[in-house]
Amino acid sequence: MTKVPTDGPNGKLSILLVEDDADDYVIIRHHMSKIPGNGFSLDWVPGYDEALAALEPARYDLCLLDYHLGAHTGLELLDRMERENWHTPIIFLTGQGEYDVDIQAMNLGAADYLVKDHLTSDLLERSIRYTLEREASRRALQNANQVLELRVREKTADLAEANKQLQRESEKIKLFAYSVSHDLKNPVISLYGLTKRLFQNYGDILDEKGQAHCRHIMQSARQIAALTEGINAFIASKETPMNTIDLDLEKTVTRIGHEFSERLRLGNIKWSYPERLPVIHADSLSLDRVLRNLVDNALKYGGKELKEIRIGFRETEDFWIISVNDDGMGIRTEDPDSIFGPFMRIGSSRKVDGLGLGLAIVKEIADRHKGEVWEGRGPLGGASISVSFSKGIAQSNAGPDAAAPSE
Repeated sequence: MTKVPTDGPNGKLSILLVEDDADDYVIIRHHMSKIPGNGFSLDWVPGYDEALAALEPARYDLCLLDYHLGAHTGLELLDRMERENWHTPIIFLTGQGEYDVDIQAMNLGAADYLVKDHLTSDLLERSIRYTLEREASRRALQNANQVLELRVREKTADLAEANKQLQRESEKIKLFAYSVSHDLKNPVISLYGLTKRLFQNYGDILDEKGQAHCRHIMQSARQIAALTEGINAFIASKETPMNTIDLDLEKTVTRIGHEFSERLRLGNIKWSYPERLPVIHADSLSLDRVLRNLVDNALKYGGKELKEIRIGFRETEDFWIISVNDDGMGIRTEDPDSIFGPFMRIGSSRKVDGLGLGLAIVKEIADRHKGEVWEGRGPLGGASISVSFSKGIAQSNAGPDAAAPSE
C-alpha cells in the first residue's frame, strides 16, 4: 500500500468527516487507522450546519462527506460549496444501490465516491491519494492560468489575438474530450441498469456466486462512470489525428442499424436506407460517431409520432452527403444553426436526458472532414440532419477547399 502524501500542519493531512451516524464514524476511523504512516488528523462533525461552519474557512485538506445528513443531504452541501466557490476536495460516501446519487455528486464537483458497504482501508487510501493528486493538479492549473492571464495583460494586441486563437483550439480539444464521455455514458448506464434488473428480478434463483457476479458488474460500471472524468482530462491534453480510409458505407449503415435494433424493435420503428451505397473516404470512428449520434437523437426526440428512420445519401462533385431523416415531431426552432452548439437543448428536448453535445460533436467531425452539417426539411416530414464529407480530404495534394454545399 502506498503511503498517503502529507501536506497539513506538522506534516499531517487535515481531514474532515461529515457523517450523521456515530457507528459509521467509528468504522471509518478504524479503516483510516490502518492506512500506513498515520499521516492525517481526522475531525468529525455530524450535521449540515456544523459542516458549513467547518468548511467555510478552508482549513481542511480533504472532506469525507456522507449523503445522509438528517434533514439535509450531502448533495445540498456540495451545491452550497459550489455556489460559494469553496474548493475543499470531497470524497462522497453513499450506501449500496445509490448509483444515481453518486453521479449527481460527481456532477456537483465531488472528486470521487465510495460505497460504504464495500469500504476498506485500501480503497479509502487509494481514493484519498487520487483526490489529493487531482486537487494538486487543479491548483497547479489554476496557478498556471493566473500567471498566463497576468502575462497576457502585459503583452501587445498581437499576443492577445494569439491567445484568442489558443482558446479556440482549447475549446476544440475540450469538445473532443466531451464526445468520448458522451459515447461512454450510455453503454455504461445500460450495463448497470440491465445487471441491476437481472439481480432484482432473478436474484432469488441465482446462487451466491451469481449474485456476487452481479454486484461486481454493477460496481465496475460505477467505476467506469467515475473514470470517464479522468479520460476527459487525458484526452483534453491532445487531439487524436484522423485516420481516413476507404469505407464501405453500406456496411457502416448496416452495423449502426444492428446497434439500435432493439430500440427500433421496441418502438416499432422502420429502419431504411438506399439499396446501393458507395465506398467513401473518411475516418471510420468519426463516421460511426456521426451516424450513431444522429440516429440516437432521432430516437430520443422523435416523440410518439416517430415510425421511421431513413438514411439518405447523395453526392456532388466535391462532397459525399449523408442524411438521417425521420417522421417524428421535427426540430422546432427559429435558429436552426443554434442546435449545433455545445450544450444546446431545444424545446421539448430539454425534458430528455442528455448533455446536448450530440449535434455539436457531429459539427466538429464535419469541420475536420472539411464539410458542413445542416438541418432541413426531409422526405419524411420530421427532422432531417445532413452532413457533408469532402472528397478532397482523400487527396494528399488537393487544391484549395471547395465550398461545402448547404440547403
